[in-house]
Amino acid sequence: MKKKKYLSAALAAAVMLTALTGCNNSTQDSGSSQAPQKTAQSDDIVVWGEVKYKDEYQINIDFPSKVTSVEVKEGDLVSKGQVLIGLTTSDYQADLKKLQTQVDSSKGTLNQVDQEALKSEISVLKKQIGYKTTELQNGTKPELQLLQSSLTRATKEVNDAQKDVDKYQGLYDSGVISQAELEKYQDVLNVKQKAKSDVQENIAKTKRMLQEELDTLNSTLKYKQTELNQQQNTTDSAQIDLKVLTDKMKKPYLSENNIVSNLDSGIVKEINVVTGASVGIQYAPQKVISLIDRGSIYVSAEVPEEFISRISVNSKVTIIPTANQEIKIKGTITQISNTAVEKDGARIVKVQVKPDDSGNVLKPGFTADVKISRTSESASSK
Repeated sequence: MKKKKYLSAALAAAVMLTALTGCNNSTQDSGSSQAPQKTAQSDDIVVWGEVKYKDEYQINIDFPSKVTSVEVKEGDLVSKGQVLIGLTTSDYQADLKKLQTQVDSSKGTLNQVDQEALKSEISVLKKQIGYKTTELQNGTKPELQLLQSSLTRATKEVNDAQKDVDKYQGLYDSGVISQAELEKYQDVLNVKQKAKSDVQENIAKTKRMLQEELDTLNSTLKYKQTELNQQQNTTDSAQIDLKVLTDKMKKPYLSENNIVSNLDSGIVKEINVVTGASVGIQYAPQKVISLIDRGSIYVSAEVPEEFISRISVNSKVTIIPTANQEIKIKGTITQISNTAVEKDGARIVKVQVKPDDSGNVLKPGFTADVKISRTSESASSK
């Protein structure tokens, strides 16, 4: 049974190689100056790839304003400084003016804020910070304890499933069971490993959320302590509020009353507002638009396991977009995964390729053929 499998795989590889090279024996003609180039081409690996991206930026508005216009559509290419959304900030400007008037008119006036109440808030904040710090460091948060128990169970199930695979692999190697029976246990192992990975991700997510809560509490505590220290002068307190409010407009994606792109080259991924919508009500942050950084675009190529030893970060790469196969885009391998995954019954290794795409041909979600020259051939041709 295994011999048939290996013969079929070898035959499939031979057919693929023949399709890629044309199986032209004349390329071995030592009298042709093109022979080395064709020999190198005969060892090129052509695999499927998908265009992805690493960086996405969300633009939030945390001051009262209203959308006057939406100048772009989802999927549009945008450049640095390009207007994305128009705003009217009359309510925000009114608040600024009010605070400025307070600062100007209250010099020398003692602040009437109840300092004891402020001290009480600071005491509560410190207790919350201490409690949550303990939860994070010792894992005593109930959600974390439940997830840790789930991880313990999932780890045991993975180990048990691995033992089954090892056991039935031996039976398969001895010809006692079929490949289909073996694959059942391998599928169970894959499911258990995925469940374990999901639990680990949830643990990491819960810890991140707890850390964010701590960061918020610490930030609030710092603000309250600063406010307490400056309560002897109303002007000082008002000036702090004025600075906080003023700084809300000092963002790289804000220009006068417009939201602009702060990326050299971006793609509009999602628009969350329409003309006439109110945003930043009560100074609550609201996501308005998100951009994909075109500079972070890469092609995720899927290289069959049997070919991965032929390539390295020094391999020559050519990307051929499915949308226009007349275009050839050079690329550079930036990462070769140290793990393989199963896809359509085969094992593949993910390889990240950074394209030299000055023409903005490749778009997220597009597919392409990725031609990778064999490492040894590339080195010998230099």
